[in-house]
Amino acid sequence: MSPAETPTSLDWGLVQRQIRGILRLELRRNLVGRRAFALYLLAFAPVLLFFLWAVSPAPRKFMQGPVDAVPMFAWVFEGMMRTSIFLSALILFMSLFRTEILQRSIHYYLLTPVRREVLVVGKYLSALIAACVVFAISTVGLYLATFAAWGFGPLSRFLFQGPGLGNLVAYVGIAVLGCTGYGALFLLAGLFFRNPVVAAVSIWGWEFINYLLPPLLKKFSVIFYLQSLYPVPLPTEVIAVLSDPVPAWLSVPGLLLFTALVLALAGWRARWMELGYGGD
Repeated sequence: MSPAETPTSLDWGLVQRQIRGILRLELRRNLVGRRAFALYLLAFAPVLLFFLWAVSPAPRKFMQGPVDAVPMFAWVFEGMMRTSIFLSALILFMSLFRTEILQRSIHYYLLTPVRREVLVVGKYLSALIAACVVFAISTVGLYLATFAAWGFGPLSRFLFQGPGLGNLVAYVGIAVLGCTGYGALFLLAGLFFRNPVVAAVSIWGWEFINYLLPPLLKKFSVIFYLQSLYPVPLPTEVIAVLSDPVPAWLSVPGLLLFTALVLALAGWRARWMELGYGGD
């Protein structure tokens, strides 16, 4: 199936209507169904675990108050970023095209008068909205569960008289940016790779060894931009290639630019994607 010819000029009003239509269809799939079950499990299982931890005697036995748990939450959030958000992006975004190609249903989209680049944007936004909403709620729940062990009074003072609320807003923003960057990467991987395991292991490996990469190569990863935004910096690895931290006013545009470039490549790939069902 070769890409249909399209006019060189765009009707932006039509493009917006088409994106809204794709969003209505795809949001249902991403919020209700097998993809959604995996998303909810990965997002809220850590919240449940830390709620059980909060009601146990362990926090009050080993820590004096919420301030003592701040470094611990930084590590917990890093773990959520590298597991829950990473795996959710893998499942949710890689399935946007890969599953429909395997199920031979993508041609229903491709036979409509919608540019493939618009289809990529619409599908990406639908998954991004679902992931951002779920992980914003999950991050708030995990944060409150971590610091609620000492009761409402200490928690309230930590949030409104200390750094608690500012840190929470920062962590929610970082979770949203993580969904944004990883989502674009896995959308692109779903268009290029037949085997999702190869793509997942390759991306995970690149992100995992980020601290060992030269400063220039560090910039071609999502975790590099996210870690520079952490309100509570993590300790530097014992063996690491040091690089200057990127200020927030550069990290956020840098990650968004990185995401835009990945989406542009995904749109190009979708534009020239040919489907042949005869040999399957």
